[in-house]
Amino acid sequence: MSQENVEIVRRGYEAYARGDVAVMLADVDQAMITHREEPDGATFNGRDGLLQAIAEWVEDFDEFAATAEELIDANDRQVVVHVHQTATGSQSGAPIEGDFWFVHTLRDSKVTRLDMFASRGRALEAAGLAE
Repeated sequence: MSQENVEIVRRGYEAYARGDVAVMLADVDQAMITHREEPDGATFNGRDGLLQAIAEWVEDFDEFAATAEELIDANDRQVVVHVHQTATGSQSGAPIEGDFWFVHTLRDSKVTRLDMFASRGRALEAAGLAE
């Protein structure tokens, strides 16, 4: 099951990179919870909440890209993803890069929760893994 979960999560990132929102959402539970630790501890509900969280995340950037650099099979229900993000500031034009770690929780082949972290250690801890 856990390798299947890794493939489900990978498929979502690939769909996002292509701009294929329908495929990205196909493996997302309708009651999904999205939580971002930084900068504000915000929580979003459902598929619309996921889309809102993404929109808020990228609203100040042009040419935004997020690449899943590493997918870690944490356990039989969680996948930790190291995401490298590149963008251009929409006002400044400055190039911006950052690394974040997302913990995807799955049940019945659907993503039921996404937790966004600014550090690898916090993400691994949330998934019950020691760094």
